[in-house]
Order: sequence, then C-alpha cells, then structure tokens
Amino acid sequence: MLASLLAIYAMGGVFIALTMLDARDARLDWLVIVLASATFAASAGSASHTVWRLERAAPLRVVLCGACGAAFCLLLPLATPARIGAAVWPPALIGAVMFLAFVLLAAHYVERQLRAARGRRGALSA
Repeated sequence: MLASLLAIYAMGGVFIALTMLDARDARLDWLVIVLASATFAASAGSASHTVWRLERAAPLRVVLCGACGAAFCLLLPLATPARIGAAVWPPALIGAVMFLAFVLLAAHYVERQLRAARGRRGALSA
C-alpha cells in the first residue's frame, strides 16, 4: 500500500514538472518548480521501488523522499510573486511538516516490516 502511495507521489511530481514545462507561466519561477517536482518525483519513485521489494535501503529512501517533499513544499512560495508568496508561507510550512511527519512514520513502519521479514527468514533457516 505504501509503495503504491509513493508511486502516486512520483506520478504527481512528474505531472507537475511536465505541466510547468508546458505552461511556463511568466508569473511563476517555473524552473524552480520543475526542478523541485522532478527531484521529488525521482525520490518518491526510488522509495516506492525499494519499499515494494522490501530492500534494506527502503527506510532511508522513504526519509529522503520526505525531505524532498518537504523541500518542495517550502520552495513553492519562493516560486510565486512576492505579494502572493507571503500568504503561501504558513500553509507551505504546515504542509512540509505534516508530509515529513507522515513519511517518518512510514519509514518507521517499513523498518519494522524489514525486521519482521528478517526474523521470519532466520526462523525458517534454523
């Protein structure tokens, strides 16, 4: 389930990047949004893959995805005009904190699943 959610995050990041590349709205610093969303998409895709396969690197990749997602939230106000950006900062900060908290919780869950899987394999080989 978590791998599917991370895959949806990755698709959302790609969608935002492609939309910004296509629209190139002069009111926005679209290059910042494209780079941030592409980075977020890559980290979410990588995290999704490692979670799906229950690799040892999965918790770290999930945390990196959270850091990229939080940074993406915080970069959005920087890409807007100054008169709009000031109003966008509080929701962006709240979104970044909530996303990072959710992903840290998910990374803890993945770590527990990895330990349980290792424990089952050890019990089977004994």
